[in-house]
Amino acid sequence: MSSSAQAVFDEIQIWPAAHDPVPLERLIEGMGPDDAHFVTRCYQVASRLYGTMKPRKNGQSAFSHPTNVAMYLRLARCQPHVIAAGLLHDVPEERIDLHKTEPGTDVHVLEGQCRTRFVEDVLEAASEAAFPRDLAERVVEATWTLTRHKADLYYKSISGVFTHPDLSVRLVAALVKLADRMHNIQTIENYADSDKLYQCFKNLFILNNAKQLVAEVRARRLDPRMIASLERLFKKCGKATYQALLRLAHTAHIEDRVFPMVTYLALALRKFTHEHKGLNKVTEEELFPGAAVVNLYHGIVKKYDHKLHHEDAHFDAHKERELVFCRATFASLELTDDELMRALSCKDAMALGEVVASLLYRDGYVIGGFECSRMCRRGRNCMKIN
Repeated sequence: MSSSAQAVFDEIQIWPAAHDPVPLERLIEGMGPDDAHFVTRCYQVASRLYGTMKPRKNGQSAFSHPTNVAMYLRLARCQPHVIAAGLLHDVPEERIDLHKTEPGTDVHVLEGQCRTRFVEDVLEAASEAAFPRDLAERVVEATWTLTRHKADLYYKSISGVFTHPDLSVRLVAALVKLADRMHNIQTIENYADSDKLYQCFKNLFILNNAKQLVAEVRARRLDPRMIASLERLFKKCGKATYQALLRLAHTAHIEDRVFPMVTYLALALRKFTHEHKGLNKVTEEELFPGAAVVNLYHGIVKKYDHKLHHEDAHFDAHKERELVFCRATFASLELTDDELMRALSCKDAMALGEVVASLLYRDGYVIGGFECSRMCRRGRNCMKIN
């Protein structure tokens, strides 16, 4: 392959996940001695913790996750303190999980103890490495921002990533979160089939907020290295998410009884996107027997937005309306309810893939009304405690 052709592929390539933990040497190659020493100490802190944990559901070592996250950050040309944060991003939460079931444990006290220990670990590593203390403190704050506290809904913690008052911390946390979700979606086999679409939707939510952060840091003309890393990781995570959705959308094979219905749904999506210029708002669906098939796409973001906000009754009601519609509209295909639901899952994957592609390639495109990072108008559901 010519060097110019290789450069084209390098630009579009979806970085593959490493099956085994990424060796330290690969992460610190080319770093100065102080930076390499600090990242090495953070690698060791994470390695000791993950060495006590069970393998992931796909059989891979638990330590493969933080090292893959760090590898993606390295490939995005992030600075050493960001790579260190990638290695450590789950350490406080994993330590809490290891001890929270012990008799008499007060989770709030445990969180405080874990934070204190984490601060000590990171600052001690920085001191030994002669690494700048302010950057080490940024690692601590970004990691704690990424930590899901046990009283919070998941998306309260995501909101904290994109609303942190210190933009330098927000940038580090956002970079790590993009790398984290990229690896999660590339190991989607760790999730139940019923949860895979929702995992992709989590990525879509984060990508939507990350794209707005890209615009903000461009406008502020911040460190161009950080901006370039953020743009690169946004694109790579988006492409990995699209790849996962494409795979989910093609679960109905040509010989399958479901395939003809999937064809109609795919054509309806093409019509919808041409007529509406993309799925760019959280809107209510307008669905009833006798409505046009394109109406299945009116509420696609809203459907999973209900799930995001733990509004399970609304999510289930949306699914039921779709099923009733499809029973009537596609009755001549004589499909079972299970087959109809399989086709609808393919429809959702195709639609969400369209949204991800729009985020990647349409300038100025974001999903309106879908920013928990801006405290969306949902009665602050994300801020409620469990």
